[in-house]
Amino acid sequence: MRKRERPKNLAVSETVGYIIIFGIMMSGIALVTLLGYPALLNQQQEANIRNMERNMIVLQSDVNALVYKSVPYKETTMQVNGGVVSVKRPDQTPSFFTISDDSGSLLDTTLYPNGQFKPGELQFLSESNDISISLENGAVVKYQTGGSVMLSEPRWFIDSSTGTTTMVISLIQVDSSKILAKSGICTVQLSIEPLPLNPAGDNIVDISPDGGNVTISTTLSARYYKAWANYYTSTLGMEEINGTTWRKTGVDRVVIKAWRINVINL
Repeated sequence: MRKRERPKNLAVSETVGYIIIFGIMMSGIALVTLLGYPALLNQQQEANIRNMERNMIVLQSDVNALVYKSVPYKETTMQVNGGVVSVKRPDQTPSFFTISDDSGSLLDTTLYPNGQFKPGELQFLSESNDISISLENGAVVKYQTGGSVMLSEPRWFIDSSTGTTTMVISLIQVDSSKILAKSGICTVQLSIEPLPLNPAGDNIVDISPDGGNVTISTTLSARYYKAWANYYTSTLGMEEINGTTWRKTGVDRVVIKAWRINVINL
């Protein structure tokens, strides 16, 4: 009888099939690595940023309770992911505000050289360093490469309901007696004290501005400059004099109140 021979290409077919299947698997893994994983990281980063926006607005509510409701102490626990929360003391930030009328500064220049009020800030800085969210002078402001926006406004207002125009400005300084920075679970402990505006120790200035004009200047180099600029022009209706100065005319009375928020711990 003739001996039956097995085809010699059976092993080759199995090898080719294995290579094809292996190639498809590796292509799938490569697509997930190149496209899916970065997208997942971006989603996580965006979620972290949204969470910190909410956290900062909660802290703003705490500060408002301290300032306007005479609450002596507030404590809030929050989750910080994708970055670090830290306190930038007034002398560690280039931001400052000056408030003046036609005669000069409305802040005592012996306490505030050149009439500059430095607010300090409680800041969240993302790991990539391209996004930051801060509680600065009573406002929640956000910086992203290319510009800044005010997420929640401070309690400044202009009232003309009584026939006279009154401008109320709240100056809120964030400070700490020690270096504070933390990520993960943070417990932000805040206390309050009046911030003197004159040598007598008063934290309230109530005057009729000379010429009826109130002028506010802000540092151009400040990270949140654009957010404050939009606030002056859009919300307060101030006239922009130049890139760093805004003016409100027809003001009969200006009231300036100042407090210091002490960050005890994070």
